[in-house]
Amino acid sequence: MGKIINVLLNVLFPPRCASCKREGDFMCKNCVQDFRIRPIRAKSTCPSSEEFQYLDGVIYGADYAENPGLQAAITQFKYKFNRQLVDYFAELVCRKLKELRMLGWKRAALIPVPLHKKRLNYRGFNQAELIARATANRYGKDTRVLNPLMRVKNTSQQAKLNKKERQLNLTEAFEIAEDLESLSGKVCFIVDDVCTTGATLDNCARVLKENGIKKVYGLVVARAFK
Repeated sequence: MGKIINVLLNVLFPPRCASCKREGDFMCKNCVQDFRIRPIRAKSTCPSSEEFQYLDGVIYGADYAENPGLQAAITQFKYKFNRQLVDYFAELVCRKLKELRMLGWKRAALIPVPLHKKRLNYRGFNQAELIARATANRYGKDTRVLNPLMRVKNTSQQAKLNKKERQLNLTEAFEIAEDLESLSGKVCFIVDDVCTTGATLDNCARVLKENGIKKVYGLVVARAFK
């Protein structure tokens, strides 16, 4: 029934590209091909922990500023609630994970940045969790989505704050939600859509590391450098 409804909706309201607005798909092939993906030899694509207090690095699919089409897609996904775009984001993230060859035989734990229950009720979904699940489905059986964190503070939107305000806004915002035994032996990635200052990812990493997790990376669709 759900598939039939989706077909009818696509007939009545044809999908349009989030970037160029052409009918046919939520992100057309031309716009996807125009994404500027930094080559793996570029230092900025490799995980670096120098700018973070707790994270061991951030892996990102593409540079936010260099890709206005991707910016439009993320905005539509996050604020206009277009969940259909998540597969394109997962493809970018998976490509970068495979290029970096960080996992090898190791298993990965994808940990979505949690939303506060009020924000979750308003939006109806956690965009980070959708990205994490789509990534896990593409990457393979040794990649699991786990939710060991919970957001206990209903923080202001980070996009409206400067770096110092972002850090203060997230003070004591996250706590452990469950036993961390499920993370044993896995490479841990905190998943979100965009990383700007890294404050959200770093605060999530702090909670995990204070509870015994040794290595924690950020994994995002795009990196917006300040």
